[in-house]
Formats: sequence, structure tokens, C-alpha cells
Amino acid sequence: MIAQILNQDFLLAAAEHSRLQLKDHLQRLERREAVEAGPLSNLKAEEIGEVVDELDQAIREHEDDAEGGIDASAWMPRTPILAILQTELTRVVAEQHAEMIESDPDGPAQERLADDGEKDSDGRRALGRYEVTRPKILSDPHWLFAGVVIAWHKFKEKAPFGGLPEQAVSIAPNARILLVGDWGSGLPRAQAVAREIRKVLDAGISDGIEQHVVHLGDVYYTGAKHEYEQSFLRHWPVSEGEDVGSYTLCGNHDMYRGGHHYYKTALADPRFARQAGKSVFALRSPAWQLLGLDTAYVDQRLHGGQSAWIGAMLAAAPDTRTALLSHHQLFSAHEDAGEKLRGDIQEVLAGGRIDSWFWAHEHRCIVYEPRDELPFASCVGHGGIPEYLVAREGQPYPPGVRYEYRAKHGNGIEPWGTFGFAVLDLDGPTMRIRYIDENGGLPHHEEVIR
Repeated sequence: MIAQILNQDFLLAAAEHSRLQLKDHLQRLERREAVEAGPLSNLKAEEIGEVVDELDQAIREHEDDAEGGIDASAWMPRTPILAILQTELTRVVAEQHAEMIESDPDGPAQERLADDGEKDSDGRRALGRYEVTRPKILSDPHWLFAGVVIAWHKFKEKAPFGGLPEQAVSIAPNARILLVGDWGSGLPRAQAVAREIRKVLDAGISDGIEQHVVHLGDVYYTGAKHEYEQSFLRHWPVSEGEDVGSYTLCGNHDMYRGGHHYYKTALADPRFARQAGKSVFALRSPAWQLLGLDTAYVDQRLHGGQSAWIGAMLAAAPDTRTALLSHHQLFSAHEDAGEKLRGDIQEVLAGGRIDSWFWAHEHRCIVYEPRDELPFASCVGHGGIPEYLVAREGQPYPPGVRYEYRAKHGNGIEPWGTFGFAVLDLDGPTMRIRYIDENGGLPHHEEVIR
């Protein structure tokens, strides 16, 4: 990841620049003027026009956000066309301007494009609103524009839904499950999380413990093939051939190219064979079952009969406790979220059989008080994306929150949160939870017993 491409003003400027250039190309075609042969020549006018409209709508939706927001320097928009633009900008920079990428250890992305411009009073570079239009960054922007158009139409043409598993994967009564969410950034700090996960796995192997690692979704920016290969599979903490289960849920960013390489690249890796090519899975011990859900194929919904499938899994194991795993949250202390998902799951929750739920999506680590027929809920989305700390350690938690991890990372000026993951150790009906950070610290423990 590159700091400028994470920056809100920079990305919106790139979107406007792209919109204007694509619109100009269309107008030339309408006037039957000669256009330079290149990557745009192979695309239909209506395909380009649709992207122009999407960029225009995205810019208007976010125009009030520009120049504001304390987290504007680590912006991960949930608008597909803008995430696609981030992927394509990153690709073009890597292919055409790799020599411009420099280290920025205190920045959110830990890399940035070299910039000889003015600096502010703190010595940080002042990022110009329209810096993206400088020829030194985009020497041949048509490759960028064509990439955006092609990626947009892949997003529209979704991969087929993988279906529902008929049986659960059997796991040991004392199995260990490691959870990490929003990890697929490839950032050096995300790699540090993977190394800490590896340490836990090595200790478990030494102790003879059966172990499984679950990614709660999102490979950035759009689940492109090279993003899975370079930012996810390359650093995944499980080695091929070892007896450790690997699973990855589908997140909204995994679907921003239609989910094609979630299925074709991530789930096709031999380490994820136990998932059997499906975005939904179940793990079951004698006392617990963990059900991995797909809340992204249709954004924040349970598509493909998942609600009924949960009911069937509960009926098939009436004497077990149940934990749900998902990318999206059922509720949030920081966002207005979960209404659609609550509608899909309400009947299941009302039955009183769900003992815990772990999700990601927000780049935070939170433990909630019991709520909505749910005894235990936790957000574990702090695996690999910088999140600006809006509150410091020692300040009161929001209503309904029992614990929130607020340790500042590093010694830089900006207060970025510390990454981490969770370890679930089963002991018959008891589930013990450890939250471990990217430095190997143990900031919090929980125990779930119904």
C-alpha cells in the first residue's frame, strides 16, 4: 500500500481526473474524431460511459468528506468504483514508477511516493489536492483508465455463489482456532501479525494441539488476483502440507471484482482445501460448532439460504454451543450498521442457541456486553488496516462496550491503532479467548461459558 493512494483527497482527485479524461474520450468518439490507439480502443463506449457515471456519483457522494475527517490519510472507501481505482493506481505505480516508492515507517501505509513538494510545520509532506495528475506519477494514464473500466465490469459480473456445505468439518474437543480480520493488506505490520500467529501455531504444534486459522475477510483493495497472491497467500502463516486448517471468509473488498479470485485464487490454494471451495463452512467439536458465514456476496446479507442452513446446523447438533463467524458486524458502537443482517438472522437469534459471534469489517478490536439474545460478541477486524484512534487508553468506552483495544502503534505523531488477532482455545464447553497484538503482547482475555 502507498500513502497517497490511501489518502482521501488524493483518491477523490484521481477519481475526478479519471472521470474527466474518460468523458473527454467519449466526446471525441461521439464527434467521430480520431483517437489514439491504445487500451481504451478495445472497450465499448457504453462500458466507458457507465464508469464515468459511477465515478461522478462516487465523487458527489463523498464531496462533503473532502478536506475533513481525522482518518482521511487511511481511507478505505466502501464504494466499489473507488476501491477499484485504488487497485489500479497501485498497479500502475508498481509497474511504471517503482523507483518513486520510498519508505515511510511512521505513516499508515509505511510506504509513499517520493515528493519534493512543500512540507508542513511538523516536517510532513503537504499533499496537494491534484498531485495525482502530475505526469511523473501517471506517464500513460490510459492504462489506468482501461484497467478501471475492465475491473468495474468484473465487479458487476459476479462469480457464482459457492453454495452451502452439507456437513461440518470435525475438530477436536480441545481445538485451537485463531481469528484474524481485515488482514489482507500486505503491509509490513500485517506481516508482523502473521509472524505472531506463526509463533502461536508453533507452540500449539509442540503441545500437540489441533489448530485452525480463520481469516474473517477482506483482501485489499478489491480481491484482484495479484492482491491475493502478493498480499494474502504469500504471507499466510500456515505452510503448505502441514496439518493446520485454513479458512477465509468473503468480505466486501473480496467482492469488488465480483469475487472471481476469492474463489479461483484464494480458495484454490491447497492450504484452504478443507473449505471445499465454498464461502460458507462449519467446524464442529463435541461441545462447540463454529459456523463461517458469507455476508458479502450480497452486501451485509445472508445470501443463498444461509439462514435456513444455520437452523439446520443447529438442529443437527442440539447439544453443542454455537459461535458464528462473519465479515460484517451485527451491530457496532462506532457505525450505523447491521440492520439488514439483523433482519436475516433475527429468527435464529430469537431461538437462544447462538452463544457467541466474531466479526471484522471495522478495523478495531472490541468486546461487547450481551445484547440482542447474544451473550458474547467481539469485533476482530484489527489485523492489517491502519485505523486512527478516536479515543485513548483510559477514556470511557462507548455504551455497550466491555473492552476496546486502544494501544497506539509506534512513536509517530499520528495515533494509529495497534494490529492484532484472537486465539480461541476450546476446553469442552468452555471457550477461552486471548487477544494478541502485532508485537506479541497479550492485552486482554475472555472466557465464554454458557
